[in-house]
Amino acid sequence: MNIFNLLEDPINGTTQNATCASRIGLETVNFAFVTKNGRTQAPPNPVDSTLATFTPDPQRDLFMNSGDHLNVSLRDTASGLRAVVNDLSTGQSGSMTASASNGFAQIQYDPTGTSCNAIPFNFHPMYSTSSEGTRVIWAAHTYNVAFSDEIGHFETCTGVKSIPATPFGVDAAGNPIGCPKGNKEEFGAEPTDGDDNFCFPASEALRIHINGCTDTNTGFDGLDYTPVWPDGNTSLHPTPFLFSSPLTGQDFNVNYQRVAFEADLPRIEFNTCNRSTGVGCTLIPTTDDGVPASFYPFFSAVSAGGACRWNLGTEMPNTTNDFGKNQGWGTLLSSTYLAFGGGGSTVQRINNFRNVMSSNRCPA
Repeated sequence: MNIFNLLEDPINGTTQNATCASRIGLETVNFAFVTKNGRTQAPPNPVDSTLATFTPDPQRDLFMNSGDHLNVSLRDTASGLRAVVNDLSTGQSGSMTASASNGFAQIQYDPTGTSCNAIPFNFHPMYSTSSEGTRVIWAAHTYNVAFSDEIGHFETCTGVKSIPATPFGVDAAGNPIGCPKGNKEEFGAEPTDGDDNFCFPASEALRIHINGCTDTNTGFDGLDYTPVWPDGNTSLHPTPFLFSSPLTGQDFNVNYQRVAFEADLPRIEFNTCNRSTGVGCTLIPTTDDGVPASFYPFFSAVSAGGACRWNLGTEMPNTTNDFGKNQGWGTLLSSTYLAFGGGGSTVQRINNFRNVMSSNRCPA
């Protein structure tokens, strides 16, 4: 479970004090694994979190296998938002509640001082439903109840020069470990460049033993931007992650009336996109070589076990609707944001492509 906060005041144009920001950042996160007993294994808030907060514990955390069928529910409680995961394949279950008793906390806003205090807090949903208007006004995306797969955080680092093994891809001073000069990215296709940071050696990989870097792939040339997504060929590619449309209502038996696709490509196409005019914003991002990426994933509907399921990636053999593939992401969307330090004035920014469909094309 992740709960994000942004430590800034856009009305007055202030941010959290530098002492605290240097310790926990401005966009902070409460993080906790889903555990078997619903209790956190270590403090989740950014002030008190430890290495144990981010280290999976097989004795306490809910572990799942590839191919497992899961039932996931989100519900508000008096103590805060609760996520419950039932693994229908193994019979195990786990939960997590964003509660003060579990160590979740807000950060005291102190723009002019030096404090960095965690205030215990029960986090509750802001909205009771989801629509085009239920958005977080400081975030790039405009969705609310959604499935999202954040891609663009893996690039290979091939070469004879070694990468030190670390827990988080940083050295003792906290500096990101880069792909060593002389090594190459894209499995040896190009020299390493500026976005090849937070790197790990092959020895730390759990399954596929290759060197890799996990910084934001601003060059759009990592593995995510190549056609290696699940496509039914399981001798070369993995099986897909399939999910049903979310259900709402007291008993989780009501389909949402509409569905939308949204991609924040304009927000991350730093090298080409003008977010004021939309000029240069493209559905296929441009690589640091100045050419379109080899691939960008899209949503499709597939038939699985006699039911409709959503798939993100490329077409599968059982695809029933690909929604125009990349065209399915829709058209440029201009959204209203508070102007930082503008006393409440607003600005328009193009951060997304969005396609709101008039109906739910893949009901549960």
